[in-house]
Amino acid sequence: MSALLDLRVLFGREVMRYRRERAYWVGQLVFPLVFVGFMGFGLDRITALPNGATYTAHLASGMLALMVGSGAVGSGFTLIEDRDTGFLRALLIAPVSRASIVLAKLLARALASLVLIGLLLLVLMTFTPLRVANPVALIAAILGITAMFSSMGVVLASRLRRGESFRTLSAMVTVPLYLFSGIFYPVDTLPLPTRWIAFVNPLTYGVELLRYGVMDVSERSVLVSAALLFALGSIGVVAAIISFDRSSRG
Repeated sequence: MSALLDLRVLFGREVMRYRRERAYWVGQLVFPLVFVGFMGFGLDRITALPNGATYTAHLASGMLALMVGSGAVGSGFTLIEDRDTGFLRALLIAPVSRASIVLAKLLARALASLVLIGLLLLVLMTFTPLRVANPVALIAAILGITAMFSSMGVVLASRLRRGESFRTLSAMVTVPLYLFSGIFYPVDTLPLPTRWIAFVNPLTYGVELLRYGVMDVSERSVLVSAALLFALGSIGVVAAIISFDRSSRG
């Protein structure tokens, strides 16, 4: 009961933090809409996709996955902020479960991701072919990508002490994942060497599942994508808790 109470209180704090970041929400909403509006429609008429979908829909669905991933990995930065303000030190001294600290951040980020994608979809459905075709797959994709990237952010933040180092290293890790995941182009159209990189990229399966949720199309098995995403997300959460626990004791 004590651990659940700790989790609830910390989760509430993280949610309140997101609620106060108005500039962050504006940026998260405006950037993908502008990108899809210019790049999507600009390449729509000169790009033919193997599955018959429009490039605008392909890019829009991919940008949803990108926004989930980028926002989730950034949640690790809040750990560095808590360390700089002294709040994390106070938590570590108090009888608070370290797992509760990590889980509160992951759950709050998951809620923020669901809200963000919900708002983006409401707008994108007005000028792209996106729709909520498979809500279970959509929610599973959002939660799976959030779990993987939030865990990655916590692991990095547990080992780093400066925000600049976190931003640089997280970009070095995540940008290749974005490029080789099918966000911008179908994986099957990539050259063979990069296609194999995409096959071992965990984000590829999150993008596939999310695209199935909003377009009802997928290059790979939906069940395989869901299973891999669940397994990798679970492993990521466990790794984040262990990494944070070890760094906080060191």
